[in-house]
This record gives sequence, structure tokens and C-alpha cells, in this order.
Amino acid sequence: MTGVVWWLVERASALLDAEERDAVRGDLAELNVAAGRALREVVGLLVRRQLRLWTDWRPWLALAGLVIPLGMLLSLISRQWANTNSIYAWLYVDNWTWSYIETAGARHDLVQICGTFLLECVTLVCWAWTLGFTLGSLSRRTIWVTGTLFGAVLFGGTLGSSTAGLRNPGNAAVFSLMFYRDGFPALVRTVLVLVPAVIGMRKGVRQATLPLPWALISAVAVVTLTALAAPSVKVSVTWGWWSTSGEGPAIRQLAQLRDSWQLRLLPMLMVWPVAYMVASATRRHWRRQSATA
Repeated sequence: MTGVVWWLVERASALLDAEERDAVRGDLAELNVAAGRALREVVGLLVRRQLRLWTDWRPWLALAGLVIPLGMLLSLISRQWANTNSIYAWLYVDNWTWSYIETAGARHDLVQICGTFLLECVTLVCWAWTLGFTLGSLSRRTIWVTGTLFGAVLFGGTLGSSTAGLRNPGNAAVFSLMFYRDGFPALVRTVLVLVPAVIGMRKGVRQATLPLPWALISAVAVVTLTALAAPSVKVSVTWGWWSTSGEGPAIRQLAQLRDSWQLRLLPMLMVWPVAYMVASATRRHWRRQSATA
């Protein structure tokens, strides 16, 4: 048991800055502190450091502007897109016939569906990476808190709700299979959202600001993909956030917002992380230009 506690002490102290971590470990070894007390001391120090870090505005902006709204949006969008593609996967994989290729019309539909799926994959990866980078840049020393909360919102944001597709009796053959009902949405969220977001967080923590050309390229890519995905985003929020009883949207007001300007502007929320990246890169670029002038 003592060995496990000391392992927890090592893992907890690894979250401290390098100099402080070495000092803490040295003091614990010199004073020959018991494992339980050492764990309490290290955890207490971590809590005090985190409380101090949260007096800055940046972690709060990351939490209120990224983790909660965009984490929720990505949770809804990824589930809705996974459900839609589950139907096509069941049709083309579980019920494959060579007529899908031999017939010109069916072949055209297959190519179109595959292209749409690939475009959605790229869109989710780009959204997740830019969100992760901005999150890491804004909350560099609190990233293990904000990053964990982002994961919780991503996977927990749709708990207690369903989708219109899942509630449709016509899709019962598809979603009676556990993989299409639960496994594929979890796979999409993990591979196409969580993993790119974590990679972006690590990059944002280390680098904080992209070079201006790369920031502009990222902005063009994200804006273009968001414009293409905008209709599907609106569908994900309305038809993809259904009550478990199947009576209507989980939030009834969504039914009244389907054609509203608020819902039409909703996809633009996915653009603001890359807008922050461009603004930060531009500010750093002009500072360097002024310093060399």
C-alpha cells in the first residue's frame, strides 16, 4: 500500500513546475516524511497553486468561452454525425451488394456519402485541434483542469438525451446493434475530437502562438469547413438533442429556434478559437516588426 501512495506522490508532484518539483521531492526525502503525509502535502500545494492561477482571467475565458459552449456543441455534432453515418455504414457494410458499384446511380450515391463522411471527419479534427490549441494557449498552467473538464463535457454533454434518428422506428435494425448505437459515437468522439484536441492542447501549452502564416492558413481552412458544415450543425442542435421519450427536443425552445437568426449564427462559434489564434499571431508579428524597426 505504501508503494502505491508513493507512486501517487510522484505523479502529483509531476504537475508542479520543474524547480518546485525538485525542491519538494528533496524536502520530502530529507525530512523522511511518511507516505500519507507526503501525499497530503503535495496535493495541498497543488490546490493552493491552482487557486492562485485561477485569479487570472484567461482560465475563466477558456472555461466559459471554449470548454462549456464548444465542448457541448462538439458533443452534439459528433453524436449526430456518428448516428447518421451509422445508418450508411449498416447499409453499405452490413448489407453490402455489388449492385452498389455496378449501378451508376447507386455508385454516385456511394461516392457522395463517402465524400461527405471524409469531409465531416476533417471538419471535426480541425475544429478540435484549433479548440485544443487555443485552450492550451489560454490556460497553460491550468490545462489539466480545463482539459479534463472539456473531456467531461464532450462525453457527458448528451447524457439523458437522444436523437431523432435513434428514436425513429425505421432505424431500429441499425441501432439495435450496440456498435452503431454506442460504440461508433464513442469512437468518433475519441478519435476525431478528443485526440486532436489533446494534441492541440499540448501544442498550445508549449508554443502559445502560431506563426502568422500558419494561423492564417488554419483560419481559411476552419472558416471554409464551417461554412460547408453549417446546415448540419443546425440539424445537430435541433434533431440531434432529442428527449429520451421521443416527444421533441430536449429543450423545447429549440423547436422555435429552427429558422431563427440565432441558430443560423451558431456554427460561427466554431470559428472563434481560430480567430483568437490569428489575433494572437498578428499581435506577436507586429511586436516583432516594431522591435526590429
